[in-house]
Amino acid sequence: MSHHHHHHHNHDSKNILLAFTLNFVFSIIEFIGAYLTNSVAIYSDALHDLGDSMALLLSYFAEKMSLKKPDHKYTFGYRRFSILSALLNGIILFSGSLYVIYESILRLKSPETVHPEGMLALAFLGITVNGFAAYRLSKNGGMNSKMVMLHLLEDILGWVGILIISIILFFKPWFILDSIMSLLIALIILKGVYKNILKTGQIFLQRFPDELEIDKVKSSIEGLDNVLNIHAIKGWSIDSDSFYLRFHIKLPTTSTIKEIDELKIKIKEILKNYKIFDSTIEFESEDCSHQRV
Repeated sequence: MSHHHHHHHNHDSKNILLAFTLNFVFSIIEFIGAYLTNSVAIYSDALHDLGDSMALLLSYFAEKMSLKKPDHKYTFGYRRFSILSALLNGIILFSGSLYVIYESILRLKSPETVHPEGMLALAFLGITVNGFAAYRLSKNGGMNSKMVMLHLLEDILGWVGILIISIILFFKPWFILDSIMSLLIALIILKGVYKNILKTGQIFLQRFPDELEIDKVKSSIEGLDNVLNIHAIKGWSIDSDSFYLRFHIKLPTTSTIKEIDELKIKIKEILKNYKIFDSTIEFESEDCSHQRV
């Protein structure tokens, strides 16, 4: 791993730790605010933020773990720990959202009085805190950071909704809007989390990556001298930013060991352009009877 890549991951970890600190402190403020304003929407967001905080802490340790170099136990390295964290984050958010939906439905049946002054103040604070954390994390790459970023953007969206509702409540006593807002927040979260859980699940199940433009990879390699064809292609994602590929290359019978070695170096360079940093290449002569492996 290059120094630049290591520095980038270190920067990612610091941003995640900052987002955790902001989220955790703010979720405590929200719980107090939810109690004082009697708002189920703020209570829902407080639960969501507390879930986010735990998820962020998990992300921080996972990012640190993913920096460890490959060893005899984890020969591909520890990069999938960040994917594991992204999956756990999704499960935490999914569970929290279901609980919020349950609470909101109960409140829809019998709306309670809420205090718009406190809601308005918390909404401004929520937009500021989550906006700053989201801005810092927007500089990060990777599935884990994308999942965390998704949490923060949904929080901002939720707070904008709470801001609008608190303004309406100054003029009209439509307290049911509070419950409707908390339901909307939960449903938006569920949609995003479903997509991310699906993506991380596919990585663990070693599904061939959608991002890997295999036709371009094939044509680049088949354009090299002496390459007759490429076949028996298998691949998967190591994490959201790097892939593994194995395949067979058919060569003329006259190819020498030196030519094959030089060809392998060229192929590895091509693969790097497509974020394929680990690969297994098997060479066959053209008169070799093809066996499916």
